[in-house]
Amino acid sequence: MTRPNKRVAILALTATGVTLARRLQSRLRDQQLAVQVVLSAKFAQGREQSYASGQFKSAFRQAFTDSAYVICIMATGIVVRTLAPLVQDKRCDPAVLVMDERGQHVISLLSGHVGGANAFTKWISELIKADPVITTATDVAGVQALDVLAKQLHAWYPEFKRNTKQINGRLAAGKPVSLWIAPEFQSQVTNTRGFQVVTDLAAADPTAPLIAVTDQQLTVKRDNLIPMIPRLDVLGVGCRKSVTNAMMFAAFSEFCQQEKIAWHAIDQIASIEKKAHETAIHELAATLDVPATFYSANQLRASSAHYAQSDFVKKTVGIGNVACAAADFASGQRVVTPRYAGHEITFALGRKKQTEMSE
Repeated sequence: MTRPNKRVAILALTATGVTLARRLQSRLRDQQLAVQVVLSAKFAQGREQSYASGQFKSAFRQAFTDSAYVICIMATGIVVRTLAPLVQDKRCDPAVLVMDERGQHVISLLSGHVGGANAFTKWISELIKADPVITTATDVAGVQALDVLAKQLHAWYPEFKRNTKQINGRLAAGKPVSLWIAPEFQSQVTNTRGFQVVTDLAAADPTAPLIAVTDQQLTVKRDNLIPMIPRLDVLGVGCRKSVTNAMMFAAFSEFCQQEKIAWHAIDQIASIEKKAHETAIHELAATLDVPATFYSANQLRASSAHYAQSDFVKKTVGIGNVACAAADFASGQRVVTPRYAGHEITFALGRKKQTEMSE
């Protein structure tokens, strides 16, 4: 598993558990993780977070809200009773792990796939030489799960709950599920256990569900096709002053049709600081539910040099192009589409590398 980079909270209730919590905190900090030990006031020392007698549930709720990973060194029953009213959805709940106070077993309790509890459980177990306890059907069957594959690719797919349940159930039962991965994403997928990988969409078994990994609009029509769209694309935007929302959306629609882009693939909009006041850019970002990031001319200058220059644009904003430079800088790579120009707006698409791979 790739080392997680989000906040970890460790809670313990007994003196033996507190000792393990501090030892685990030290080991995790050696791995450059942000770790907070949460203890009752009678055990807390120094900068450790403490709670008063009778306030365990409140402290647990705070850790659950603030942390990506919550490690509970205590009886599973205590955790289940405390956790029950806090659970919302597997797409937003943090990973919750339970450990016995001697550190012999690590249990993945909540958000095994999307939250990363299963992978974190394995990683922690290796770190402290404990036995991982994972009960997710696909993990027990030794096959890849649909939602884990999507997490690796930072991908979206429709009807998340229904499709996850259906496909993971088939994979765990050994039933066929076809998987097609567009060439540009094949190197980013390391685990396809349980799937029937196909190289041609048309050749896939028509009786089995087909997962298609691509950021392009699909033209293949079949009832059991599930598009999995990696959200790795950066939309670079340049525009004349005060373009309207109608102009922005018309241009965006044309660009997506021209390049066959699935709009779910866009994870960020990027432009130059001098366009930060353009409401149409913000409206497009809000509609796509992605952040709009604006960079200075100095930040974009080196990227701009790789693309065709416009004297007018350079005189106006300080660099010779905006859409290509912004997409390049934000993605860290050269753009993957030609520059689009229409409705007094320019677009270009960059694609980020997905680096947070996990089993």
